[in-house]
Amino acid sequence: MYIGKKLAATAALIGAAVVGGVVAAGPATAAPLDVQGIHLTAGHNVGLYNDYNKVDNQDKAPVPDLLYSNNPNVPTDGIGADCWSDRGQAVIPGQPYWYHVVYEYYNHNGVKLQRYAWAYAPYVDNAYAKSINLVPYCNY
Repeated sequence: MYIGKKLAATAALIGAAVVGGVVAAGPATAAPLDVQGIHLTAGHNVGLYNDYNKVDNQDKAPVPDLLYSNNPNVPTDGIGADCWSDRGQAVIPGQPYWYHVVYEYYNHNGVKLQRYAWAYAPYVDNAYAKSINLVPYCNY
């Protein structure tokens, strides 16, 4: 009887894990990344870069720049960041803070892209998400 209950519970668990034809990750894989959405609030358009130490047009990620808008009728773009680093180029002296980007939200035209890149935190939100520990330190 115990085996039947355990089997039924396992079947129920597997059935609950299947959502929309996609099986949820099992215990062998880690939990999904904790990605925080951050809107551009610092008054800058923001480029995304492949390397936080080479901030030039040759090293820009092959995605459009994110657009800041102070017009209430035009939504501001944003990023999904999983961590921040202080090991990149300080575009503003004394501020070497970069967000590791997992998603870009082009809210002005309703597009979301997934691209791993770096965004300069002071230009995104004055490094506010970093300063309040909304995203963890990358350690790289």
